[in-house]
Amino acid sequence: MDELIPQFAIEARELVQQASDDLLSLEANPRKRESLESAFRAFHTLKGSVGLFDFGPMLGLLHQAEDLLSQARVGKIVVDATLIDPLLAVIEWVDSSIDGISQTGRLSEAQEKQAPRLLRLLTGEMTEPDANAGADAPTPLPEWASALHEQADLVDAGGSLIAVRYEPHPECFFNGDDPLATISRLSDLRYLAFSLKEDPPLPQDYDPFRCNLLIEAISGGSLAEAEAVFRLIPDQVKIFTLPGATAKQASAGPEASPDRSTDRQSTTMRVDSARIDKLIEIAGELITAKNGLVTLAEEARGHGNDPLARRILANHHEIERLVASLYSAVTQARMIPLEHTFRRFPRLVRETSARLGKALDLIIEGETVEADREIVEELFEPLLHLIRNGLDHGIEPEADRLRQSKPPRGRLLLCARQRGDQIEIEVADDGSGMDPQRVRAAAIDRGLISQGQASALSDRDILQFVFAPGFSTASSVSDLSGRGVGLDAVRSSVKRLGGTLELQSTIGCGTSFVLKLPISFSMTQLIVVQVGDERYGIPISDVIETHKLAASAVQSIRAGKAFVLRNRTIPLLRLGELLQMQSPNSHSSDLKVLVVRAGEEEIGVSVDAIAERAETLTRPLAGLLHGVPGIAGTTLLGDGKVLLVLNMEELVQ
Repeated sequence: MDELIPQFAIEARELVQQASDDLLSLEANPRKRESLESAFRAFHTLKGSVGLFDFGPMLGLLHQAEDLLSQARVGKIVVDATLIDPLLAVIEWVDSSIDGISQTGRLSEAQEKQAPRLLRLLTGEMTEPDANAGADAPTPLPEWASALHEQADLVDAGGSLIAVRYEPHPECFFNGDDPLATISRLSDLRYLAFSLKEDPPLPQDYDPFRCNLLIEAISGGSLAEAEAVFRLIPDQVKIFTLPGATAKQASAGPEASPDRSTDRQSTTMRVDSARIDKLIEIAGELITAKNGLVTLAEEARGHGNDPLARRILANHHEIERLVASLYSAVTQARMIPLEHTFRRFPRLVRETSARLGKALDLIIEGETVEADREIVEELFEPLLHLIRNGLDHGIEPEADRLRQSKPPRGRLLLCARQRGDQIEIEVADDGSGMDPQRVRAAAIDRGLISQGQASALSDRDILQFVFAPGFSTASSVSDLSGRGVGLDAVRSSVKRLGGTLELQSTIGCGTSFVLKLPISFSMTQLIVVQVGDERYGIPISDVIETHKLAASAVQSIRAGKAFVLRNRTIPLLRLGELLQMQSPNSHSSDLKVLVVRAGEEEIGVSVDAIAERAETLTRPLAGLLHGVPGIAGTTLLGDGKVLLVLNMEELVQ
């Protein structure tokens, strides 16, 4: 297999996503010139990449798609559904082909069989108006080229003449482009004219860093030479061969060489994620080694060498600062915007809503919020479930919405925001909402709760049964929902990422799901506690406060214990009992209590001792311990001992 295939797959996925975004943007606003140019550039670059390999059917499809976009750029065909639908079909086909190409280095037989149908879509009614035109008929000159053609009579018209219209990007200076230097590289320059693209601004509004130039030129060089000059900025230039010249007829847009450079110098580089993971692993080992210096300082002090202990602690503080900076830099390298996941949904929503016959608008906000790469990638499946749930169960058909005096088009919101060291992602619809009575009846029928218990629960509590495994109120099974594998899988996925999932729903108004997730898998601040002879770590983020409680303040309530803290009754549990281990009887008159949060409740957990605080990198459980409830992971202490990190919410439930 060609060694360039992996690089091709990476670039192809990016170009497919860019083309898809641009086409959907054009569908919403057919007059958006920027999207049309960007889509043309994506198809053109993708075609150039495919041309390096033996993917014949794909190259033909992309060439035909590029031709259609080229015609749209010069106004020969209209940008509407008859153009966008087949182009999206081609993009989806290319997208589905990339995985197979990555594995085998070639197009699969099944993919090749689909190519003729797609080609017929592309060459259908859109090209029929030009069917009578001869294959070699010259492309009509636009007005600007005709004006330059008149100027050609004033110059020496010997040999071939090329008309060039160069519109530098307003931000071209920041990309390192010099329009005057670029145009001067044209060979045999015969005519040059400068004008402004827009009316000159008022003096107080003038921005010297924005380019407002429009450059037109006539060159006596060849078409290939002109294309080579502008090969890095094909979207900013149009080149025509003037009538009567001996050069080969030019196309409406420059057919640049298959160079995959863009119009901007990239400030990023691709790095295998495994290398970043290795750096995080090394940083974690440094944290463990750093923590060992504290133990070493204590040993030095125990031997009466206080000066050495102070020097060790001073070095510990400096190394701690450097390691924290290193770890922060490495984790930042793993951060990517949520856009990488969010941008996959507009096309999916468009196709699914068309199948369901529901008109709706997908509103995406906060896609620039960043999170760890693993979290962003793993979010696709749970968000896919929630969006499909909103499409199938939430948004009503147009006729039903009109009867309820709602707008005919539904509204589906996908919104992200950052809250401290967490991100919140909301998936909300303005549909029919969840009926608590239906959920209550379904829970009783499935034996999840008795009639008496169901009557005692509030509507908000009863809605939580939709997260029960296999629970569904759908009356029929479709390929979208109704199979009972939805919301419980969503909650499990979110929980696996260290997050929580909340649900709110109002009949007739809609349903909202809120995912709360950590931004990254970073260093964890732990409180090390002792139960008997064993030590355990509890994340400080789980601890609301620590409390020294007199044993006489503990009161018996039914079968349990509780105490009063600032006029609130707090249940009291013993960590030793939660871990099902024997704890030696303590004769102390005081209890060491950690007040932790479990869901919406506050619980007191007593321990034998609070030993220390530690900053560590927690590793998930593996092997025989994988999936053990109440254990979040393990970490190494400075003395080399393994410390179990507890998940307090799982333990107390």
